[in-house]
Amino acid sequence: MGGSNPNVFIISLITLLGIASAIALPAVEKRQASAPPVLMGAAASYGAIAHTTLTSTDSTLVTGDCGTYPGTAITGFPPGICTGTTSAGGVAAQNAEAACLTAYNNAKGLVPTKALSSVELGGMTLGPGSYTFPASAAQLSTTLTLDGASDNLGQFVFQIATTFMTAIGSNVLLINGAQAGNVYFQVGTSATIGGATMLQGNVLALDSVAVGAGAANNGTLCALNGAVTLINDALTAQTTTTTKQCIITIVLGKPICVAL
Repeated sequence: MGGSNPNVFIISLITLLGIASAIALPAVEKRQASAPPVLMGAAASYGAIAHTTLTSTDSTLVTGDCGTYPGTAITGFPPGICTGTTSAGGVAAQNAEAACLTAYNNAKGLVPTKALSSVELGGMTLGPGSYTFPASAAQLSTTLTLDGASDNLGQFVFQIATTFMTAIGSNVLLINGAQAGNVYFQVGTSATIGGATMLQGNVLALDSVAVGAGAANNGTLCALNGAVTLINDALTAQTTTTTKQCIITIVLGKPICVAL
């Protein structure tokens, strides 16, 4: 009559353990497995690859491959120089365009790690991550510093819904081991790179890429539905980039890269 009910004790203990587990273990959801999230693949050896035409004026130097697909028009070489293979509508260019499209889609599909408060990248110092903007377009007017101190194998992905423009003389500065091949500008329409810009990274433009006179880039310029236009520029493909392999998970609502 007056003794305790052992069943009540067991149920209470189970309830307490369930509450403790819910508090101690945050929800973890596997989002995607990748090695790494974005790769240039067959396009990594290209300084410039276009869908329609690749045009150069004056003494452009492309240290790497040059190509078009399905277009076949490559003009201005010479006097421009392409140190690698030139593929005008060939299989190599077809593979490079396909790789650019894959990289574009993968970059666009990444879960953003930070929403930037401004469309102006100049004056910012950023670590690895995927970034969105408060408006559809983005611009660079001065210096953008990309800092690899927290992870020198990390990627910097800028998800731009429409246009990307850089001002004359603007630049991207890499510090603490950040690598140009790990920088991606995913551009929803066209990219316009101002003259004398010192850019670092892969420009993945759904439409076209136009580069002003005397600009330089370390990375690949990809035009997925239009032309790449160059004027006395210096482009250097990045073929030796090292990138962390990881699984992207969501912990407490935030994407985390868990090293493999």
